Amino acid sequence: MEISFPIDDQTAHWRFKPGSYLASIIGHEGPGSLHSFLKERGWITALSSGVQDLARGFATFKITLYLSQNGFREPALTCLLLLLTV
Repeated sequence: MEISFPIDDQTAHWRFKPGSYLASIIGHEGPGSLHSFLKERGWITALSSGVQDLARGFATFKITLYLSQNGFREPALTCLLLLLTV
């Protein structure tokens, strides 16, 4: 499952990289993280997130959830938990 949000071009923010900061928070795999919560329930096998520069002046922040067979049974709940985290 992929969820993408349009964001401003990140070139001007190269020094601080706010998109990378957000990606590290969402993609964190430690105890209490969204990744560990969803994986413990058997809904995902992996999660990734990051900024995608699509064209000059336009980028997206993309979150990819690799759903397990159980995750395909609960896609709305998995998506809701992701959006509550963001």
